[in-house]
Amino acid sequence: MNAIQPLMSSPEPRFDAASLAAHVAQRAADVRRLRGLFAPTSFGKLGLITNIDPYAEPASGSWSRLRQGAFMAGDPAGLSAQERLIMMAIAIRQAAQQPPIFTHSTARAILDLPSIGRDSHLIELAKPPGRAGRSPQARRRRTSIEPTCLKIDELLVTTIDRTIIDSARERSLESAITTADAALQREIADTGSLLAQARALPKGSRGCKMAELALCLADGRAESPLESLSRTRMFQLGLPKPELQVNFFDASGFIGRVDFFWRRLGIIGEADGRMKFRVAEGLTGAEAEERVWRAKRRDDRLLRHPDVAKIGHWDWGEALDSPVFARMMAELGVRPVRDGGWPVPDGPLPRKSRAVCL
Repeated sequence: MNAIQPLMSSPEPRFDAASLAAHVAQRAADVRRLRGLFAPTSFGKLGLITNIDPYAEPASGSWSRLRQGAFMAGDPAGLSAQERLIMMAIAIRQAAQQPPIFTHSTARAILDLPSIGRDSHLIELAKPPGRAGRSPQARRRRTSIEPTCLKIDELLVTTIDRTIIDSARERSLESAITTADAALQREIADTGSLLAQARALPKGSRGCKMAELALCLADGRAESPLESLSRTRMFQLGLPKPELQVNFFDASGFIGRVDFFWRRLGIIGEADGRMKFRVAEGLTGAEAEERVWRAKRRDDRLLRHPDVAKIGHWDWGEALDSPVFARMMAELGVRPVRDGGWPVPDGPLPRKSRAVCL
């Protein structure tokens, strides 16, 4: 047996019906939990249905107004941005005569699909053909393609596939790839099916080429939005495509799995920066020291591996800033090439696909 075992790349996750069912069940449970905080009533009647005086000074158990005729127990500021969107979607659903179909950023929140960049604070819902009307705190999205639906508790949302494709058609490339990566990593979507749907979009429709590109580049081996962002930056900068989630071994056994590896260059990339060395709250000084020491020893063992020449670490700030990321990668030894080996669709790429400030 060789002293150094061969490197192995983790296989890309595949769609699993049980994973999808479990994900939908978990999302329904989270919506039900939030619905338990909701009260559809007027301000004057609120005191009649609770033991709380709505006119009293705010205290624990007080109620907050979401919109006309809709209150929630507690302070919305205590909720995450995702939970606030879901609460408002519940309020709009309660007031609607016909159940609305939630789309885009609202669907992503309900389905717990991450993105990069600022999401709309408005509730986004499909505008049925031929139906007029407006709704406060909501944005009606016109669509030429009838949305397919998924029921999460009492909320109708666009399916996971449709939500990913809608996001890919109008969000930035890094955001679209992040959303798709997360669904693939959780095994709740299938690359082939997503690509087929993107390629079936009407020719010339808005964002169809960007959606196809994002889904060609999506990879379920990405384990965090930062990894997805980093890989998008590498593509945009014309860098060679790295291998993802490569396992390293030495004579003592398993060293660790790295985020990115350029085998020909012998370079490892880790999308974590200082987070890998962050000390969790509650640890004793000795425990904290041991955790940091283990992380350092891991890097030391990797650098002693015959296939490794350098290791680079970066964080969110560096990955978000394209010029900084480009300089950091150049200093590491990863530079632009003519053909980076990225899977891209036929024909010219969308104009915005390489829109980075250099």
